Amino acid sequence: MFSLREIKGMKENGITLVALVITIVILLILAGISISTLSNTGIFKKAKDAKQKYENEQKNEKSLISKYQKEIVRQDAEGKWDGKVNKPELMTGMRAIEFEEPTDTTEGSVKSVNDINTSDWYNYDEKKWANAQTEDGSMWVWIPRFAYKIIYNDSNDKSKGGIFDIVFLIGTTDNYIDDNGNLQIAQRQTDKNQVIETDSTKTNKYTVHPAFTNESNIDYQNGGWDKELTGIWAAKFEAGYASGNNNARVQESEILYSQNTVVVSGYEGYGQLHNDTARNWLDGEYSIKKGENLYEWKNKEQTKIKYPTFQGLTYSMNYISLNDAYLISKTLNGKYNIYGFKEKETDSHLMKSSEWGAIVYLTKSKYGLENRDILINNVTLNSDTTTPYVYAVTGCSGDSADSDEVGTTIEKIKNKQQAGIYTWTQLKGTGASTTGTIYGIYDTSGGLFERNAGRIEDINSDFLKQTGTALIEETANNKSTKYVTVYKKNEENSQSEEEKIASNYNVNNKYGDALKEISNVGVGQTAWNDDWFKYLFSDKAYILHGATYEYGKNAGIMAMACSDGNSFYSNGFRAVLVSK
Repeated sequence: MFSLREIKGMKENGITLVALVITIVILLILAGISISTLSNTGIFKKAKDAKQKYENEQKNEKSLISKYQKEIVRQDAEGKWDGKVNKPELMTGMRAIEFEEPTDTTEGSVKSVNDINTSDWYNYDEKKWANAQTEDGSMWVWIPRFAYKIIYNDSNDKSKGGIFDIVFLIGTTDNYIDDNGNLQIAQRQTDKNQVIETDSTKTNKYTVHPAFTNESNIDYQNGGWDKELTGIWAAKFEAGYASGNNNARVQESEILYSQNTVVVSGYEGYGQLHNDTARNWLDGEYSIKKGENLYEWKNKEQTKIKYPTFQGLTYSMNYISLNDAYLISKTLNGKYNIYGFKEKETDSHLMKSSEWGAIVYLTKSKYGLENRDILINNVTLNSDTTTPYVYAVTGCSGDSADSDEVGTTIEKIKNKQQAGIYTWTQLKGTGASTTGTIYGIYDTSGGLFERNAGRIEDINSDFLKQTGTALIEETANNKSTKYVTVYKKNEENSQSEEEKIASNYNVNNKYGDALKEISNVGVGQTAWNDDWFKYLFSDKAYILHGATYEYGKNAGIMAMACSDGNSFYSNGFRAVLVSK
């Protein structure tokens, strides 16, 4: 490939092939070989053909160079690329923010950005990812388009970890500038049956991360979108309740809770997990028990889901099924939304594993934590009677990546009175961020298990069809869409649970989703950093990421579990925004 300087200044041609052939002919004549002898060899015809082929290749090369050059100029002219990464796309309702960074003695705080074109409000080289805030107070982090390859510590044992080698791409192209200033192109999947290799011991190519690519022509194989993206906005914190230790306005959406039962913890009675009436911190109990395993809606009416907020030190939004998390995430741009979004500008949806993977891979690169393990959010309010039904608090951190859960109160957290617990605005608390700075994403280890928009194919269970109705309807005939990714199933009824998991794991050839690329087959601590990993099978057909405050050493940004989609006390979710 060619450097930008060469592309912009390439006007001169070197010695032509025909001139080289004439020189050779003269030397042969001087050596006593006649013209007729040379003619009989066909050398002149071959030279003519070679000349034509050479000229055609030169034209093609110049055309390709011109195409690259024009595309770079176009992307730059449209303001998509700042020379290092793609510029954040701010949509209506969003304002750029930066932070006063915390020190040993002072907490961090939010600062407004007066001029997004001149202010140094983000710098990925310095682990300052771009942040924005919406009208309700939610915060969002920009993940720019990139390509990657994986440098494993031991490619035969993926649980031993490694790092991701990341290059940022130019606009919506697959092009990047290498360390020598040369323009290069990354690979991507272009055929449904193509297998992409991302292990650096087996390829020297970078792979465009699928979260940013138009995969409509390959049936969204790896969790791609329906157009090329310059980047995505991920919620900085997992979903929380509006007014739950924040100032967000409580506003009903048009989405109704679909389950009138939930799975509650032993802290709410019986000393063990059990089914009970539907409930949450904001709405209280909104169903009633009529008999053994018989429940109905209170006042004969389903309750509307209130818009979530994505802020730090907020009560994490639990007791919501996969179906309902999916639907409310898709309507953050609704008519009465609290964020200021306009439906024609902003797409919102439940995070997919490809998008979780994009966060994970950037985190485990030189632009994030790299070799450091992320600290767990191990806070729980499960025994605090002043906050019924609340189990996790966003934007908190323990002492280490493996810290055991700490039961406390919101007042102790706010007043910094709980030993071993830190908040996202404290220097120690930034260890729970994907960058190790206040500019990263929080709650990716601990807090609540986060639901993702992915499922295994051929779901037959009536219960799973209920808990994931919207996802199944979205992916009719087991075909992935831009909103939901479908994973292959290869299990047999006669197999044990662990055998089913292994069978399904082994036929997964997707990349970019922080699943097979960062784990070994099996159940247990088989992912990077010894994080918990349990793949999909028919009885637990849906994906969870990140683990909970309870998981201790099993929690982590690489952690994954399977779920039945049921409304559960320790499961939550996170949304993603894309510019339309």
